[in-house]
Amino acid sequence: MKNTIRQVVVSLTVLVTIIINILADVLPINGLNTGKISDSFHVYFVPAGYVFAIWGIIYIGLIAYAIYQALPVQRENPRLQSTGWWVVLGGLANSIWIFLWHYEQFVGTLGAMLILLATLIAVYLHLGIGQTKVTTGETWAVRIPFSIYLGWITVATVANVTDVLDFLKWNAFGSAQPPGWWLSWAQCW
Repeated sequence: MKNTIRQVVVSLTVLVTIIINILADVLPINGLNTGKISDSFHVYFVPAGYVFAIWGIIYIGLIAYAIYQALPVQRENPRLQSTGWWVVLGGLANSIWIFLWHYEQFVGTLGAMLILLATLIAVYLHLGIGQTKVTTGETWAVRIPFSIYLGWITVATVANVTDVLDFLKWNAFGSAQPPGWWLSWAQCW
């Protein structure tokens, strides 16, 4: 029974997480678009706009995972048992991040992002990626989606840190140069 509950909760979490992420821009939440908020920061580490299309791949992967892990034959899969609640916590952190971001609580977004990153690392490790052999189905429906998701969230965490530092007007302990200083230096050569 507890495995069935885990399967249902994981599936619902994936569904709700995807819906919240989509609604963030469709509504948009708090009248703000996710990308436009990102564009308001003056940082050097910002992925190009087209890179955010990775979310479509992540969503497809998460849907495949949710369906795969919900199959009755997967109920006793030890890797899925050990990762299910990490996935739930990660989905919660992802959803909280969206609301914090859209309500411009940027320092809080960093906490939510770090929790999401930690949960994805836990999932990755518990899946035994690169250490155990699994079926082709599990590779495509579980391992590949979480590998892509972890990769993207690693990049997104760096971007989130730079945004928060910009928001806090951090000046690198007084050593920050004005924007474009490197162009002046490069012109000397």
